[in-house]
Amino acid sequence: MKDLLKRFCGVTGIPTYFLRNLFFEVRMMFIRLYGWLPMFRKRLSTAMLNDEPAIVFGCGDTSYPGWTHMDCFFADHVDLVFDLRRRLPFENQSIARCYSEHFMEHLLPVEAKQHLSDVYRVLKPGGVYRVVVPDTGKFMRKYAEGDVDFIALAHPWEEHAIDAIYSIVNWGGDHRSIYDFETLERYGRAAGFEKVVLSAVNSSDDASLHIDRDDEHRIAESIYVEMVKAG
Repeated sequence: MKDLLKRFCGVTGIPTYFLRNLFFEVRMMFIRLYGWLPMFRKRLSTAMLNDEPAIVFGCGDTSYPGWTHMDCFFADHVDLVFDLRRRLPFENQSIARCYSEHFMEHLLPVEAKQHLSDVYRVLKPGGVYRVVVPDTGKFMRKYAEGDVDFIALAHPWEEHAIDAIYSIVNWGGDHRSIYDFETLERYGRAAGFEKVVLSAVNSSDDASLHIDRDDEHRIAESIYVEMVKAG
């Protein structure tokens, strides 16, 4: 399919990113329509049977035991197939804790702000949203310092440091926002969170949030933050 798309774009002169975005938005349209079906409502009701509902946004290929998984594709481990740019399908103050790892950078800044406001809405008082994203600020600092060892650790597949910067910012066109702690704190505070705390890999006070990936390059490239709703 990718080769066919490249050949078509080569012949027509249409940029590949335009068609990729078009196909994605068409798929999201069908995902939103799926959200109106009884099948989705049944799965949503099942997810809310837990006394302490815990939601993973943008789970990707990873399965987290005991958590409800949300993403925009169908797979056995994805409990709720949903366009996460839209208003979350949960009642106010109904979710105990939320988690996302390398998801928010796939949202535009305006979408990320809306997402955080909506997570704040659905969290119970005292609830926590643990956010893990690429630490673009760290990459920029390390690049400016000429720290090639960090670049080699964080993105070992990139031969040149500047390519690692481009990769973390763009990721083949899939990354749409960049973060450092100051940005996450500003967004979180604006969404209503009482505390926005810098964390580290698997070091949450809530043991159920010790679910971060712990491979060395993921740790090196990431920033870990917890946003806490007032109790």
